[in-house]
Amino acid sequence: MALSPDLPPVDFQAEPVPEEPAVEGEALREAMRRIASPVVIVTVETPEGPRGATIGSFTSVSLEPPLVSFNVTRETQLHQALNHADRFAVHLLAAEHADLATHFALPDLSSAAQFDSVEHARFADGRAPHVAGTLGILLCRTESRFAAGDHSIFVGRVNGVEVGLDGTPLLYYARSYRDVGEEV
Repeated sequence: MALSPDLPPVDFQAEPVPEEPAVEGEALREAMRRIASPVVIVTVETPEGPRGATIGSFTSVSLEPPLVSFNVTRETQLHQALNHADRFAVHLLAAEHADLATHFALPDLSSAAQFDSVEHARFADGRAPHVAGTLGILLCRTESRFAAGDHSIFVGRVNGVEVGLDGTPLLYYARSYRDVGEEV
């Protein structure tokens, strides 16, 4: 769509708009509960063993180059692990993986407690562990990290895709796990 030559130019030197008061975090959380989010598990290999966490902020960023991103709370074990790793894996969860998502959402589990009861593969070359039976796995190298409030945004370059099972994706909406509903 071309701009109309009849429109006046925008004056970016106009008086600054007064700063709005900040929204309380709980108000933002309540508003965001009205939006469905994909649910994934991110895993990484560390010297202490595998580490993983459930992520509800996953998104595709770019196709050229292939980039994805997600947010991680700074005080978590996954955040610390991602800061020291150059590779991670993103596991795309199916609707029947709600229990798996709940398991990896527990913040204080040790590496053994996270993975002992979960079918997975580990690799001698330090690649991120692969959780079995998901819709797919995106194999990523860390592209960049950005501080963002009490979280960090991690951007990964997708270097490999392992297609998994067919199924309906797991979503998080209104404080619970859901599947995709009817097409509208």
